[in-house]
Amino acid sequence: MALQATRLVFRLTLSNVDRGVEREEPVNLARHPSETQEHVVLRMLAWCLLCREGLEFGPGLSTPDTPDLWARDLTGRTTTWIECRAVEPERLKKIVNGSGAAEIAFVLDEERRARELCAQLDGWKRKLEHVSVWLVPPDFVAALAASEERQQKWRVTIVGDHVYMDGLDAAVTRLR
Repeated sequence: MALQATRLVFRLTLSNVDRGVEREEPVNLARHPSETQEHVVLRMLAWCLLCREGLEFGPGLSTPDTPDLWARDLTGRTTTWIECRAVEPERLKKIVNGSGAAEIAFVLDEERRARELCAQLDGWKRKLEHVSVWLVPPDFVAALAASEERQQKWRVTIVGDHVYMDGLDAAVTRLR
């Protein structure tokens, strides 16, 4: 029998000053049995950093050709594709070439892999202005991942390149 996903609830108060986003709501997230808590935290941070109308969590690790987060328009066309891990070159090509004009973002907590991803993207012949790469400090992710509670309360304020949360703060860098 396959293991079931664990339902996590983040009671979120979000203020993303630069994007003009103010939200207070529970955010439900399914954690796949093989998913690390660090990956869960990166997905939640990506949701906070790139929050927009219609942004939702993808089906998860059990469906490998889908993003960690996405937004779709009323026709079902993907408008935002967010990955919270480095991807292999072939998958990168598939994502960029197959997503049309969708905004694509990669949110990582490993500087080396983030820089490698930027180098791959910079090597493309065409301009990829709709693709961004974000780097979150690994110690910040580790501190947030220390709590594996099924229900958590997050108060997040994002100003410029800083994320502030309950006594923790980190500079999040947009590398591309």
